[in-house]
Amino acid sequence: MYNSVCMLKIISIVIIIGVVGVVVFAAYMRETNPLSAYESKILQIGDAKIKVLIADTQEKRTKGLMGVTELVADVGMLFVFPDASPRTFWNKNTLIPLDLIWIASGRVVGVSSLPSITQSGNQIISLPSPNAVDWVLEVNAGWASARGIEAGKKVEQVK
Repeated sequence: MYNSVCMLKIISIVIIIGVVGVVVFAAYMRETNPLSAYESKILQIGDAKIKVLIADTQEKRTKGLMGVTELVADVGMLFVFPDASPRTFWNKNTLIPLDLIWIASGRVVGVSSLPSITQSGNQIISLPSPNAVDWVLEVNAGWASARGIEAGKKVEQVK
């Protein structure tokens, strides 16, 4: 009897330690790799393909790429909005220069360059969309021009 009670206590302690370990590890991964919590998809824009991290909640859209020090080539963040409206993006806490690809109803409507906060001398720069948009794609600066991304290009999810 005593041995089985002792064994149950040991098993319970091991399970608790395991659960705490998983929670701590998940928190560590989110802190050291803030983009790991985002779902990803592949988009085709004209002839270019890009892996996008989906920012489809208010929290994810607000955080965006703030604090990110490096964005892998051919990876971007796609901001998905519930409706098409004029949008404004800024470089607050944005540590890397970006291209903003403004998208409405599956078509590029414009491309803008957004400097990092340090490139702008710590001045916050705000860029308005050229039209109402329902998606905005942030990519490394120069990515859009290097791939011929311009207004009119079709944007679609690759299956």
